[in-house]
Amino acid sequence: MGIDHRKHVRTLTQLIVQYSDRRLFFTEFISNLSLGGVCITASKPLEPGTRLIITSSTQPPIKVKGIVSWTKKSKKNKLKYEIGVRFDKLSQDQKARISDIISSIYWETNQID
Repeated sequence: MGIDHRKHVRTLTQLIVQYSDRRLFFTEFISNLSLGGVCITASKPLEPGTRLIITSSTQPPIKVKGIVSWTKKSKKNKLKYEIGVRFDKLSQDQKARISDIISSIYWETNQID
């Protein structure tokens, strides 16, 4: 395995996300999330460098810009692709709201019954 150069810890999740390359709109799932970006499990691949507008399914929704870093066939589902998207120029408010989502995912998955 290669070296992981990420600056932010990824949080595993299954959030619905809508995104657009300004030509087409898609609704898919995020498989992981960090302050640096997301991994989208998608039906169609996108070229690296593609600029996206991403809207979360959270309430209230968060809309951010992103750039596709990589695309590869999913190992879990051969009919899907994994798309790595790096967030582009997040505001302080967007960073705070993404941090809140990550925290809520962490606490929801680590609750003691």
